Amino acid sequence: MLKQPERGSRNVNDFFYEMEGRQLQKMNKVLAGVELTKAEERTLIWLAGWEESTVDHLLSVIEKAARIRADKRGGYAHKSNRESEK
Repeated sequence: MLKQPERGSRNVNDFFYEMEGRQLQKMNKVLAGVELTKAEERTLIWLAGWEESTVDHLLSVIEKAARIRADKRGGYAHKSNRESEK
């Protein structure tokens, strides 16, 4: 799960901090159950500071890819590989 850095730990304004929080919530919803490395977490937190439409488009692509893979395996996108192969 992606956790937003503390507001006081960075030089950001209130608008940015609120927007970043919304972006991270969206990311956490799409990436629920996905294990991330620390480097991946840092990159996604950085990306959360980008324009909302950029993040929305990236999350849409991730969801589409997950659906396609699940359909090919005959399972569900939210299940792990082992569960969908049973």
